[in-house]
Amino acid sequence: MFKNKLKIEAVRGEDFYILTSRFSYITNLGDIIIVPKNFKTNFASIPPILAFYCSSDHWTIRPGSVIHDYLYSAESAHLGFTRKQADSVLLESMLGLGMRTTQAFVIYFTLRLFGAGHYEPRD
Repeated sequence: MFKNKLKIEAVRGEDFYILTSRFSYITNLGDIIIVPKNFKTNFASIPPILAFYCSSDHWTIRPGSVIHDYLYSAESAHLGFTRKQADSVLLESMLGLGMRTTQAFVIYFTLRLFGAGHYEPRD
């Protein structure tokens, strides 16, 4: 469950956004994830072959993709989320916001197959 509104600012000339305030999510298991102000996100990186089916601009993916980007970043290592758990949090958030089940699972399985290169190493 998202605890506040997503507030972002586009960075001119770049393909990412910066959070202008903290952004919080509580998982169904009760884990609290707080993305700090000034965190950089590019939202969902949907492969072009899937873009016709799943838009990275849709309101059911954007909030969860910020949480997912944070969990994939080394900055969140102290939370202890594995890559699989991060992908599951995105799935949970998309379904919670009302995304169609088939769309959410296409995104989830695409991440499981191709997302490893974006998961930053943990110390």
